[in-house]
Amino acid sequence: MASKGSGICLVAFDEQEKLPTPIRNATIEPIELFQELSSCISFIEQQIKENKVVILITTTIEENILQIFESLTVIEAILILSIINTDVDTLPSKVIGVYSQTEIFLRSLSETLDIIEQRINANSIIFNHHTDGTDNLAFYFYYLWKNYTENQKSTKQSLVDQARIIFQSNNQIKSYIQQFETSYQSNEVFSWLDKQHHPFPYHLLISNALRSHNQELLTLSRFFLDDLTKKMKPISTGSNYKQVYFTTKLSTNFIDQLEQKLKTDIIAFQCFLPVTFSRTNALTEATRPSRRQNMNNVLFKINITDNILCANLGEIILIDMATPFQIACVTRSAVTTNGQQLLTIIKLIALNKDDRDKLFEQFIQQQKNLGKTINDLLQRLHSDISDDEALADEHIACNEWSQAANMFARIINPNVRVLNKYGCLLREHLNNLSDALKCHQQALLKATNREHAETLIYLGLVHKNMKQHDEAFKVYSQALQWFENETKRDSVMIARCLIGLGNAQWGRRQFTEALDYTERALAIREHEIKPKNDFDIAACLGNMSNILHDQGDIQHALSYATRAVDLLSICGKDDPRLAAALNNLGAIYITNSDLIKAREYFERALETVSNENHPYRKSTLANIARLDTIEKSKK
Repeated sequence: MASKGSGICLVAFDEQEKLPTPIRNATIEPIELFQELSSCISFIEQQIKENKVVILITTTIEENILQIFESLTVIEAILILSIINTDVDTLPSKVIGVYSQTEIFLRSLSETLDIIEQRINANSIIFNHHTDGTDNLAFYFYYLWKNYTENQKSTKQSLVDQARIIFQSNNQIKSYIQQFETSYQSNEVFSWLDKQHHPFPYHLLISNALRSHNQELLTLSRFFLDDLTKKMKPISTGSNYKQVYFTTKLSTNFIDQLEQKLKTDIIAFQCFLPVTFSRTNALTEATRPSRRQNMNNVLFKINITDNILCANLGEIILIDMATPFQIACVTRSAVTTNGQQLLTIIKLIALNKDDRDKLFEQFIQQQKNLGKTINDLLQRLHSDISDDEALADEHIACNEWSQAANMFARIINPNVRVLNKYGCLLREHLNNLSDALKCHQQALLKATNREHAETLIYLGLVHKNMKQHDEAFKVYSQALQWFENETKRDSVMIARCLIGLGNAQWGRRQFTEALDYTERALAIREHEIKPKNDFDIAACLGNMSNILHDQGDIQHALSYATRAVDLLSICGKDDPRLAAALNNLGAIYITNSDLIKAREYFERALETVSNENHPYRKSTLANIARLDTIEKSKK
């Protein structure tokens, strides 16, 4: 289950084990400890998939190591514990400070956690339109989920039971869960937003589930969110809190995006937004110095209209999740000599009730006109598929290859899944191998762990089709090594890697090695994989026959090719793969000088594929023409 825990992950790189115990146990969430650099980097990169940002704690001041951490985009801040006196201005910009005393270090770490949490909340902003003007389903998620889903499984006990499974190896969090189970009362829900006293469930589970739209966790937490919103009240006319403030630091690119959407789009924070009515306190926080490059001090100046749900938590006002705002203006201050702005003020105006209702009603009606139900929309969001990717999938289902490619090409910053889908489309149906290669290479740069290994297999297929057999062998070997080192053996993927290696060796004319890899794959597919996939077994048999044919062992080649045909005749009578197997068997019979048998299998192949333009039919017709030529020459 993704998005477990908060949105922040604490990681410590402590090569020499110099980190004191008080620091290891100082925070609500545990610190993930690493002594080996590559393992630490691998873990940090994995946090992107978990929708988390990383605060790194380290005891090293080695420049090359700090530069590596600086380059990892998921890392938001670096804190160094060291007795070596170092000028922080000479270190990478993500370094908050170098501390020789544990007490000062812990104080800075606490402040950094609060700042990063504010930044995560600010970066949760979503626009109601994509850049091309189409509706952004994610913007409407919370409204749809809250108003159109049933509360069936949400109880305190169900949340506690699942949380104990999620955090089963963390005794510290399990104690917070126990406290919640024994002490939580719905009329005291606001007290459970206090991170220091009650980190579970809101800060350790729910807040990140809200930002990432994790429907499983939100469903389990529904009772808590309902208790929270029931206690919130609409701001009424004459309230002292009509103008409130929220401070953070945002990238220049993000501020540019907000400015471009000025007065045209609506935004919403994917969180219960904590704001203050004290402009003085907000300005103090907003202008706090920062060493981060291209990060700007930002003050959100928010006008709250009537009927906006809020809660008064002392110095903090909590605004309801996903409240829609219009961007009224973005005011940038003068630039200092180092290129960092002193302050950017972004004025937001909450939509009044009539405008909110109109916004949501128009969206739902537009979706109904497109034939989409609320369940369709929530399912789309659950699968993390964008509108363009969904349209591409629909075109693929209709064999509309070019239209699908156009949809994939429109996607800005595609993820690993999209890049690999696009690459497979280009390779399998558009014969654009060079662009397919680029897609999978881009995916490889973004992929980690299993996705990385799977992407290597896709790369191997492209290299095979490009007859780059050495490159294919290399990437398949890397993929096989990863899958063989997995704790739980995945026989399906191991067999795919072995088939790829067999094909690569076949292409390199290394027939003995090619047979060995393919036989290993065949054994796995016949005896390990349950239930058996007869199509995959037939593919192995076909590969064996081709390798044996090229090796000159025609009789064994005929035996394997016949087995493939017999198997496909049972499991795939109407499948074009039967035509390919029949065509292959006919070709081997030509080599064996049995022209009558060859023609018999070619004619059966033609009967299997009626589509005149299908490549298997064209290949069979070419073989029949070759057979005709051979027969004429003999006469």
